[in-house]
Amino acid sequence: MALLDDIAGIVGNAIVGAGMTRSAVLTKVTPGTRMPGAIARGTNPTTQDFAAQGIVQDTRSLMASGTLLKDVTRVIRLFASTIEGGAVPVPGDRITIEGSTSVVVAGGVSRDPAGACFVAQCS
Repeated sequence: MALLDDIAGIVGNAIVGAGMTRSAVLTKVTPGTRMPGAIARGTNPTTQDFAAQGIVQDTRSLMASGTLLKDVTRVIRLFASTIEGGAVPVPGDRITIEGSTSVVVAGGVSRDPAGACFVAQCS
């Protein structure tokens, strides 16, 4: 394996090893189906938790009406090599870190070109 083949692992190990991350849980939320005769009760989603390591930034001090950050209160970076099972965050998933749970907003997930880090904009 060439050195560049495992950039995600190298970055994840270095950041975690330096003590720069916090334990996190990525909760994948999968929509269910409506129960017959109880359509007003929602879709009964299922969830699955994945341990991870990440860094969180509170963005409330950056918020201004009419900006891209208007509904985003936290930006959470999850290091790909630390996400249990190789799960990938998507809008609607939840991330719990530093005692708070946030929901990933629509269009709020990006990944660096090397696949080492996911950046999730959350409310």
